[in-house]
Amino acid sequence: MTDLVETRVRYGETDRMGAVYHAHYLVYFELGRTEFMRRRGLAYSDLEREGVFLVVTEAECRYRERVTYDDLLSIETLCGEVGRVRVRFDYTVRRPSTGRLVAEGRTVLACVDASGRPKALPERARECLRNRG
Repeated sequence: MTDLVETRVRYGETDRMGAVYHAHYLVYFELGRTEFMRRRGLAYSDLEREGVFLVVTEAECRYRERVTYDDLLSIETLCGEVGRVRVRFDYTVRRPSTGRLVAEGRTVLACVDASGRPKALPERARECLRNRG
């Protein structure tokens, strides 16, 4: 199951040429991912209180169309794979007014403890992320 969240491009997210600076797409992905998880009852803050941390180990983004200040964006997030320690999220960013694709990408996150050592993602978290319905 996918999840949709909208955001509007803020002026500070643009570069000198007026386009969204490339690194901000990772922030949009994070917004999509955290809302995807929250809507399934799995807030990052709750995991952190339990000593569970998710760190990005891979990030990929393909830029398809220029985006500028005040553009409305729709971020679609899909949980692609859920493993014992790792989870992959896939993203598409579109203009809701036209449906045109502006960017797409993915992130892979690993579950670690407070010292940064890999640990198994709690079963409750895996179930929430696998929930497609």
